[in-house]
Amino acid sequence: MKLIDRYIEKLMQGSTPDKPLWNIEAIHQGKAAAWNYVDGCMMTALLSLYDQTQDPKYYDFVKTFIDHYVSTDGSMLGYDMKTFNLDDICESRVLFDLYARSQDLKYKKAIDLTYTHVQRQPRTKEGSFWHKLIYPQQVWLDGLFMAQPFYTRYETVFNQEKNYSDIVNHFKIVRSRMFNEDKQLYYHGYDASKTVFWADKQTGLSKNFWLRATGWYVVALVDVIGYLNPTFNERESFFFPLLKECVDGLLQYQDKTSKLFYQVIDRSDVQGNYLESSGSSLLAYAIL
Repeated sequence: MKLIDRYIEKLMQGSTPDKPLWNIEAIHQGKAAAWNYVDGCMMTALLSLYDQTQDPKYYDFVKTFIDHYVSTDGSMLGYDMKTFNLDDICESRVLFDLYARSQDLKYKKAIDLTYTHVQRQPRTKEGSFWHKLIYPQQVWLDGLFMAQPFYTRYETVFNQEKNYSDIVNHFKIVRSRMFNEDKQLYYHGYDASKTVFWADKQTGLSKNFWLRATGWYVVALVDVIGYLNPTFNERESFFFPLLKECVDGLLQYQDKTSKLFYQVIDRSDVQGNYLESSGSSLLAYAIL
């Protein structure tokens, strides 16, 4: 058995839906089990493994895990739409796969509930989603990963692609507001009100280029491209060059020896900055 297979087996065998090993930080903090993006990423990964291997143990694990959280009425344990937290949308993307295979209506109800969240999410005046209700007017790169793949998949599968233009607009706004033409990098955050402590008072932008935020962003691009109807014109005319521009900009900062990227992407010269694995892995996934 390969090392990666042994690692995944350990995670699966040592986890229960309320105490997953991949979210050990939350367990140590005594947090109650809830619908969250960390579990969502793991479930997405396991479903991908199922697609690649057709080994039913991966699908069965995901179904058992998700069934702990999703009730027959479509409500999800620990999910509160009123917080308008984009992070909580992420895990709902796996519901499409479970519904497609099982036709269990509780998954469709949960999908529709999450879509209601998307429809009601507060926005900046330009049209970008706030990252959370407690972060008014703030747009974070990682928010595009948390919400847009689900939004895109819903539009493709259930809504006749009616809001594709809105999805495109989210990325256009971020490109126009958060991309640095000189550095060829995206800032992590943008505050449309220009009042939060970390925002530049003139531009509303955060100060630095954070690797993992950019990693979430390029994965969002790849996943959205994957969920769009292949015949949609802007899939190729807009999203393809947008992804290429982002990747080309990043590659100029890649460490020549390790091939990894720094936590603060463009500041390898700063003491305390370091080569960071999770953001580098996200970039590797997107590039591949």
